[in-house]
Amino acid sequence: MSGSPVVVPEKHLIGLSFSGNFPALVAEMPKLWATFLQRQSEIPLVIQPDIRYDISSENRSYQMHTEYIAVEVERFERIPVGMVGFTIPERRYARFTHTGPMERVQATYRSAFEWLSQQGLQVDETVMRMEQYDQRFVPSVHPPERAENAYDIFIPIL
Repeated sequence: MSGSPVVVPEKHLIGLSFSGNFPALVAEMPKLWATFLQRQSEIPLVIQPDIRYDISSENRSYQMHTEYIAVEVERFERIPVGMVGFTIPERRYARFTHTGPMERVQATYRSAFEWLSQQGLQVDETVMRMEQYDQRFVPSVHPPERAENAYDIFIPIL
């Protein structure tokens, strides 16, 4: 696996969030995706409705994860009830593509981190990771075991 360093411009995002430990995250994320897809039409000024983001942060001290399922918007005109709006500043990432069944995602991440180490690139642990989903794979719509599932992973680098 190889990645490519990219600069992602500033993004204004609106979506739903969930925080919990990893076992809770695994159980709740399919429900969060389903709810988000049902409510996405409530979000005004969406730039590309078929491109969705999973933004994640991890507090290793407390073993807590926070995930945001969101779409990019032009500006924060109105944030629907129960949703959050936030901005990710422009920054440098390494982009990778996961292809295949979702049960292999952890292997894709391991390969990505190995590639980063081999390239001498340092992960910025203070910044949230980002996954970008398009028509190749929509969680809670496409079966997770589908061989043609694909989405992009953005790991922040220094």
